[in-house]
Amino acid sequence: MSTTLTYILIALCLLVIATLSAVIYRQLSRAKALKAEQNEREAAAMAALEERHQYLKDSIQLVAGAILHDEKMTLTEGCIRLKVLLENYRPQLLEQEAYAVITEVHDKTSHIPIKDEWQALPKKLKRSYEQEMRELEEIHQDAVNSIARELSSGSPLH
Repeated sequence: MSTTLTYILIALCLLVIATLSAVIYRQLSRAKALKAEQNEREAAAMAALEERHQYLKDSIQLVAGAILHDEKMTLTEGCIRLKVLLENYRPQLLEQEAYAVITEVHDKTSHIPIKDEWQALPKKLKRSYEQEMRELEEIHQDAVNSIARELSSGSPLH
């Protein structure tokens, strides 16, 4: 083999090595950028999740406090709101016997229309539903107030 051919082959090999090195470097750079982007997305998702978690916790405490201290918040409305919030925050709380009353009041009043549908009801039907809610609230007032005190303190939410 001539030295010229040897030098040409060496040059070609060096060119192939340089090309492959550039390709490998570019792939590693892309992988690193994708990993950094994925980490940023995960961090943003975790921050959003923590923010939502805190929002739900604060909302639960506010609703529980309103049950205890705001005459505008009825026990029925409070139980309906708490059920939805707790289902999204920590559903296993609703499985505890002490919190079963929230689910019970929610379920027993789920047939009652709300918002615009409530406004559209005839007065006689509204009074009937209001009587039904009052009776249910009288039965469960102590249990709901106890749960509201506990939730408003935030202790079961940690």
